Amino acid sequence: MHLRDGRFLDAHTDFFEAFKNYDESGSARRTTCLKYLVLANMLIKSDINPFDSQEAKPFKNEPEIVAMTQMVQAYQDNDIQAFEQIMADHQ
Repeated sequence: MHLRDGRFLDAHTDFFEAFKNYDESGSARRTTCLKYLVLANMLIKSDINPFDSQEAKPFKNEPEIVAMTQMVQAYQDNDIQAFEQIMADHQ
């Protein structure tokens, strides 16, 4: 809802809280939530890597999350070609 309305900071906050709750309960939804959290993190133009948080760090190398990890790195490196290549490779 917040993403659709362009309220990216609110979305980031809510996705982070939801991710923590799903993670604590062991729900598989945590990975989907983490993907949206990473997207919101880029949309708020944060310089902080979301995978540096103690909650998200264990998921950094999960097969379902690796593409998001690579996207964050390309985003932080301001490497649009790498970002687009990652998007093309993981559609």
